[in-house]
Amino acid sequence: MITPEQMFGVNLMVHSYVKVSGVPVTSKTNHTTTFKSGRAVQQQRAISAHNWRLARGLFFLFAFLVLFSGFTFMHTSASTDQVVPISSEELVISVDSGDTLWKVAKTYKKASMDTREAVHYLLKRNNLSSSELKIGQTLIIPSRIMD
Repeated sequence: MITPEQMFGVNLMVHSYVKVSGVPVTSKTNHTTTFKSGRAVQQQRAISAHNWRLARGLFFLFAFLVLFSGFTFMHTSASTDQVVPISSEELVISVDSGDTLWKVAKTYKKASMDTREAVHYLLKRNNLSSSELKIGQTLIIPSRIMD
């Protein structure tokens, strides 16, 4: 097997000349220096760039998997379209002409309760997404807002 030193290395004999009291003195030393050709440097850079691209790709794939696997474990607290059946403490009313959610909440709420809070409970109990009411619509008045 050929080693990189054998492939690219060059054995150099280096001669040093030193003058000692006007007389040149020669000293021989053996240095091994590794030279890389331009092609070898380009190949090494290409491999390095490829490795970085691969590492970045793996990182983003891992981050993507962690993010979206987290979504599978999350549970929603969104309500369904079904209204929970009424209890014996609750009251069911039918909406008449001119009724608004605000008027209904103000009519049936406790004296100590804020009307905005009563409207919120009515929206939540009846699974309403807006405060619009239709004539003939039935509303459940929760026991927590009544006297």
